[in-house]
Amino acid sequence: MMIRQRSIAAIATLTLIFTPALTACGEGAEQAVEQFAENAIGGDVDIEEGNVSIKDEQGNEMVVGADIALPENWPLPVPRSGTLAMATVQTDGTAYAMWVVDGPAAQVADDYGQLLIAEGYALNQETNLDGAIMRDYSAMGMFVSVVVGETEGETTIAVTGLPEIG
Repeated sequence: MMIRQRSIAAIATLTLIFTPALTACGEGAEQAVEQFAENAIGGDVDIEEGNVSIKDEQGNEMVVGADIALPENWPLPVPRSGTLAMATVQTDGTAYAMWVVDGPAAQVADDYGQLLIAEGYALNQETNLDGAIMRDYSAMGMFVSVVVGETEGETTIAVTGLPEIG
């Protein structure tokens, strides 16, 4: 499974690097990269206008780009505002997504925290490190890590959900 995840990450990285150039070259180049990626991971790859969607044979999904939607099996609350930049959901329930949102980091972290608490999650820990706000929550067999930060006037929120084992 770890090799498959590394393959997906490598293909996604290469695709993100080459997609802007391929878009300029035309649809044939995009299809060639899609075919290469599908052969490498043994699943479906879709590259369209700089957006990448990958789903491997086990059902792991990843989406990256500017105009994307969360995978249908996204297990956590979604921020009330913002633009999704990337998301992945693994068949074991592990999920990660990042949004670019308007507003100061503290307000974004508080808004998402209130959303999680309203869904039954409890705040376990909060840490501030070099301007990043990191909070851990848990409930319903899921551990959730939230990291919110501001860089050059842009606020991002990264949400990671991990099924609790045990």
